[in-house]
Amino acid sequence: MRKIIALTVLGICLAVNVAEAKKKNAEHKTYVKQEIVAPHTTEDKEPWLKYRFEIPEKGILLRYSDEIVGLPRAQQKNLPPGLAKKVARGKRLPPGWQRKMARGRTCPADVYSQAIKLPDHIVYQLPPQPEGTVLVALEGKVVRLVEATKTIIDIFDLKW
Repeated sequence: MRKIIALTVLGICLAVNVAEAKKKNAEHKTYVKQEIVAPHTTEDKEPWLKYRFEIPEKGILLRYSDEIVGLPRAQQKNLPPGLAKKVARGKRLPPGWQRKMARGRTCPADVYSQAIKLPDHIVYQLPPQPEGTVLVALEGKVVRLVEATKTIIDIFDLKW
């Protein structure tokens, strides 16, 4: 008889605890996932980053891609001798240098020394460029830079 009473009391206690837990859980507000937005985005701090190569520009650049890719290379300076020979033979820049080329970063001097400004007859066909920027060709890419700081605004790869 004692066992039955003990089991009944234990069952009642468990039922009460479960009911209280459900009641407490119902009082909690459900968590709604919200997107965290920084008060100042990168484009607010650096408005030139909003400039991208648009479709008409890409079309003109692709039309002249053979000419742009075939531009004579600039004099090799600031390169180690072995790397200078490799680049002079027409091979690509090392992957580490290619990773240095990203929007918002400053173009390294050794990479910029390899760049060539686009010919005027191509630049004149493009829509007006943002003030203080320059277009250069580098390793099959057209790069838009802030002329004073050499900061990369946008990169368009001519090789698909």
